[in-house]
Amino acid sequence: MGEASQTQKVSQWSKDVKKALIDKDMTLRKLAEDIGYGITTVSMVIRGRYSNMTAKVIVEKINEVLGTTGMPERTDTPSDEWCQQVRIELIKRKMSINQLAEELDVSRDKLSMILNGRMMNEELVNLINELLDIKMPAIPSGDD
Repeated sequence: MGEASQTQKVSQWSKDVKKALIDKDMTLRKLAEDIGYGITTVSMVIRGRYSNMTAKVIVEKINEVLGTTGMPERTDTPSDEWCQQVRIELIKRKMSINQLAEELDVSRDKLSMILNGRMMNEELVNLINELLDIKMPAIPSGDD
């Protein structure tokens, strides 16, 4: 796969949601208000950048409001095993998430999203693997 590009694959569901927003002359902010979630979270779900149990609930509410169907294709996120391995290495090194964030020159929030398996950033994952000497891939091959 090589280099990470800025253009991510957009799921058909995401396209349908964006089209439905336009057709209904509705803003993302209005959609977020209508379903009771923050605009940032709703935006991340629509873009396929947020995947956990809450995301499923948000998708269902979006589908209900907009009349869309389906789900966003699950985006690759770090595996639970990888996230756990990072935590173990941090403990071994008596290093906090704040210290790791500082070392990587990244916000603690962004780092937490990655370490909690909610967001993928290949560049940061590679830096974490290098810094903490983790040999395990963040995304197991052949994972659905």
